[in-house]
Amino acid sequence: MTTRKVRWALVGAGDLARKRLAAAIRSQPRSILHSLVSRDPKARAPELRALAPEAVHTGFEEMLEDESVDAVYLATPVFLHAPQAIAAMEAGKDVLVEKPMALDLRQAREMCRVARVRGRRLAVAYYRRFWPRFQLVKEMLDRGELGQPVLIRMALHSWYPGRGGEAADWRITPSKSGGGVLSDVGCHRLDLLAWWLGLPDRLVSQVLTRTHEYPAEDSVTALLEWEDGPAGTLSFNWNSRTWTDEIHLVGTEAKLTLHPCDGGTVTLTAGRDVEQRPVPNPENAHAPLVDDFARSIVEDRPPRSSGGDGLQATRIMDAVFRSARQGAWTALD
Repeated sequence: MTTRKVRWALVGAGDLARKRLAAAIRSQPRSILHSLVSRDPKARAPELRALAPEAVHTGFEEMLEDESVDAVYLATPVFLHAPQAIAAMEAGKDVLVEKPMALDLRQAREMCRVARVRGRRLAVAYYRRFWPRFQLVKEMLDRGELGQPVLIRMALHSWYPGRGGEAADWRITPSKSGGGVLSDVGCHRLDLLAWWLGLPDRLVSQVLTRTHEYPAEDSVTALLEWEDGPAGTLSFNWNSRTWTDEIHLVGTEAKLTLHPCDGGTVTLTAGRDVEQRPVPNPENAHAPLVDDFARSIVEDRPPRSSGGDGLQATRIMDAVFRSARQGAWTALD
């Protein structure tokens, strides 16, 4: 049995790294948090001590030159994902990148091309694919337990006014984020959609900034069609204080409800009978994702969810934005 350890470099030392990523890497039995990239280690000394890497690189290029790094986790703003992921793969590193994987479909496809040509692993941090509750949905669909799927409804409403204006918040600056509510949080739900049901054949959408004054969208609605499958409705909003995060999957024989999406139960309805099935979540949302990626390196296999899988959510987002610009139904590229 190999005793190899995966030596990780973590790029981006924000909230995500502090709250989840460093702990997920440290808890993975075959992993070592080898290094962090920080331009100013002295200014961030308390944070770096808490994250406890073996080393600190003061620049991204310096990290790429470190031959001991096996895997790179990119927890950086979206506009950096494609150039950093491509550079890391060309330097011989495997890459796990935060969602969404790139600013647009062109960049995402180039990332997948480089991974294929260089023979590197590439995955996107759609961590819900590794949670038991969402795996249960996939298994029930594959077994036909809901009957023929006829409708899927996804709704995510919250209030996000931005943090300090456009200059201080890359999430509301489309040139840095790729979009607003759709890019930042809607993409997670689109990934589930593609995983469970495959890509829709066509869709029509409306993308607007209704309430806030930032340049990114705060409202997205869409109607989706599968040629031999269900209809779908999407509603993603950053301009409602009436919080909800729900998924309803309706079949001819039963309905499955996740409300809230990340809650601890799955609700199954058959006729008038309702069953609340408890399905616990991981303590650390990212831990199963990190665990699989590390094991894929040690076991010399592809990750369970690849860059090509992560690309599918970007394909749907691309079509949503395109349909809204054209004001018409559009097929997916």
